[in-house]
Amino acid sequence: MALDMTTFIPATPFGILELLERYNVETSGKHTVVIGRSHIVGRPMSILMGRKGFPGNSTVTLTHSHTKNINQITTQADIIITALGVPNYLKAEMIKDDAVIIDVGITRVPDETSEKGYKITGDVDFENVSKKHHT
Repeated sequence: MALDMTTFIPATPFGILELLERYNVETSGKHTVVIGRSHIVGRPMSILMGRKGFPGNSTVTLTHSHTKNINQITTQADIIITALGVPNYLKAEMIKDDAVIIDVGITRVPDETSEKGYKITGDVDFENVSKKHHT
C-alpha cells in the first residue's frame, strides 16, 4: 500500500472504506485523524485516507499514545478513526460537533453483571460523544 502497488487491504480498513462509501461520507479535502498506528488498522487507514480517489483525498494526521496535544489535533478533525484499544479514550471535548467518528478499537473490560464476566468497550466514550452529534 505504501508503495501504491496492488495489494490486499486488511479487513478492518476495508470495512471502514466500505462504510464511508455506503454512507457517502465526503472525504476529499477533509482533515482525517487516525488514532493508533498498528500495522493492521492505523497505518493502513492513514495511507488509504490520503490516497487519490474516494474515499481518500483527505489530509491525514496519524496519532498514537505518545502524541502530545492530541486534544488540539482531534478538535480540528473532520473525520476521526480510532483504533487505539483504550476504553472510552475519545471524549466529547476532544471532537468538534460535526465530526464523523469511526470507532474500531475493542477492549475487554471486566463486568461482573455480564454472563461472560466482561463487556467489549470501544475507544469512544459513546454515551457523551453521541450527544454532540447534531444530524
